[in-house]
Amino acid sequence: MNGYATPHKMKPRQFARIHVCAIFILMSAIAGCVAPGGGNPHFSTAGRRANVFVTPEHRTASSVAVLPFRAATELIGTSVSDMFVTELLKTQRYQLIERSQLANVLGEAEVAMAGLTAGQAARLGQMAGADAVIIGSVSEYENVAQRGHALPVVGVSVRMIDSTTGRILWSVDHAAQGPRGMTLAQHSRAVVHEMAAALYREIR
Repeated sequence: MNGYATPHKMKPRQFARIHVCAIFILMSAIAGCVAPGGGNPHFSTAGRRANVFVTPEHRTASSVAVLPFRAATELIGTSVSDMFVTELLKTQRYQLIERSQLANVLGEAEVAMAGLTAGQAARLGQMAGADAVIIGSVSEYENVAQRGHALPVVGVSVRMIDSTTGRILWSVDHAAQGPRGMTLAQHSRAVVHEMAAALYREIR
């Protein structure tokens, strides 16, 4: 004995266990930073600004029909709904009803998108053979003047409705002002992408 406390020696097995745990924690932290979109690289860079509401019953829907969105003009509504369809396909969560089949259903039903109720949307979903139907509205789509510059402003809200019950299975909405130099079309894609990323995190 030399009068000094002898430090406790760690057994090789204990050291290996701690080493493995440390690596696992580090890898988990890196994965959380790199892929906040829940594992899909397409959604990994999107923020979390969109508002999302999801019910547990959303998992019952496999095939969905996406109706043209309601907007100030038919062109805007169709354009933004097409953007949402593109993003929805990348979630790999749903099978979408073909546009030609949906067009036939809309022609037979002769309903106005502007005054479409949840019950009417559910009926259209049934006619199209879909488990659920997605409807949306573009509340804002304009350039606003700010300090001599035109800035794009876009607001979109989307709901998925059960074709059998007429209940809302999920909803997502987002409104934002884009930076200077960005067009309305570019900003619309960014807003819809944020919405799809937020939704993906909840339904994956």
